[in-house]
Amino acid sequence: MFVAFPRSTRYGTTALSILAVGLLALVGPAGDADARNGRPKRAAERVPPTPEKEQAKQQGPILAVISLGRQRISVYGSGGLIATSAVSTGRSGYPTPTGVFSIIQKNRHHRSNIYSGAPMPYMQRITWSGVALHAGVVPGYPASHGCIRLPPRFASELWGMTKLGVRVVVMPEEAPAVEVAHAALPAPALTPGPVADVGTNVPVKAELVAMTVSQRPSEAEADALPKLLNPLDRARAAKIHTVADAAAKAKAAKAAVGLSAEKSADANSAIVALRDAERAASAARARLEAAVKSAESANGTEATERTKAAVAAAEAKADETARAVAEAATLEAIRTPEAFAAARAAWDAETASNAAAAAAKAAERGTEPISVFISKKAGRVFIRQAWAPIYEAPVTFKEPQVPLGTHLYLATEPLEDGKAMRWLSVSMGASAAAVDANTRPQRGGRAAAEPPARPPGPRETAASALERIEMAEETRQFIADRLWTGASLIISDQGISNETGKYTDFIVLTR
Repeated sequence: MFVAFPRSTRYGTTALSILAVGLLALVGPAGDADARNGRPKRAAERVPPTPEKEQAKQQGPILAVISLGRQRISVYGSGGLIATSAVSTGRSGYPTPTGVFSIIQKNRHHRSNIYSGAPMPYMQRITWSGVALHAGVVPGYPASHGCIRLPPRFASELWGMTKLGVRVVVMPEEAPAVEVAHAALPAPALTPGPVADVGTNVPVKAELVAMTVSQRPSEAEADALPKLLNPLDRARAAKIHTVADAAAKAKAAKAAVGLSAEKSADANSAIVALRDAERAASAARARLEAAVKSAESANGTEATERTKAAVAAAEAKADETARAVAEAATLEAIRTPEAFAAARAAWDAETASNAAAAAAKAAERGTEPISVFISKKAGRVFIRQAWAPIYEAPVTFKEPQVPLGTHLYLATEPLEDGKAMRWLSVSMGASAAAVDANTRPQRGGRAAAEPPARPPGPRETAASALERIEMAEETRQFIADRLWTGASLIISDQGISNETGKYTDFIVLTR
């Protein structure tokens, strides 16, 4: 329907504004990707600012858990619950996927590239196929096109707390993230750093425990012992070393390339000089031959004398050019192998520089938290770091016929001088059915069919699921050598989702 308005009216602008607001109220909130930014109909439930929330902005990993059933997000840190708020997720026909995700992109002023440039303030993407958290209308029921709408104020606060890689779990119903401790959880491997005096043969601190009092070194000797490094400190030390090594090798490669260019120029000059000398010698020989023929055919004393002089001059020139050829050949025989050797050295130096640069990049990635995914469906353990695969190996399960569910474990901070980690966990049951938006209260208070019974909780707890995993000691050591704050472990019946790819962490879909 098209409505024409007069161009001149006493209250034209105001009337148009009121009519526009009225039409928006009749139409309802915009479709997702999501929603137009607006004030939610129901005030968001939030935890007031706390020291823990402010601290979360500065340090420590956090975990966001979203309940589709309760339309709520809960944010956890090492100290427990940090904040909570109402959300609005995918409506009927546009379900929000459930599973384990992470924030893979942040854009404060994003606009949808799917829904005609609809604004998505404080967008935090969790899949490249179009699911994100962002500010929008939160009416108290599922209303989006699959994204997770947040009240504008909370979206701004959450934006300040998160960074790329923060784990996001979307669940059919609500289950809190709880602290879990278990002997089967991986622990960091502490290794000695460089010895202060390489010439000493003092044992490292880790070995002191096994010594008797009489065997232990003095306090002065103990102070000289190398410190035990946790995986992050070790990765940072390796990064410093590899970056310095890459810089040195790049400098050496540049010098080698420069030297190769000089040697190549010298060899080219020697080759040109040899060719010029050979041409001059050939011309001198030709003149000598002509002089000899002329002398043979000369008649008379005067002509004979002239031809003899010409022959002598030609012979002298031929001898001179022959010596020049020999000298040029000797020089070329030196310069050409030198040029080849310099070129080979430059090639080797550039190859070493490229390898060192790659090692520096790997060392840079090595300072990022690792993600471990144990899939019962694949029968393998996969490890990623800085969103790139770095390891995989077979793994077996006790009672393989029994479902595991899906469990996420997040290492939040070190304990016991770095010998263990504090873990948060959240679990989803294997039989938990997705919550259909049609069974939820709809706009205007209209109720759909009777909601189904709450899906049963997981048969396995976060602790008992760990007890069913059996993996090689080599794999455990690989994890221990890289485990530190921010690392995550996922155990699931599911396999790797096709959403997992370049520039993502593991994405595990349960629906």
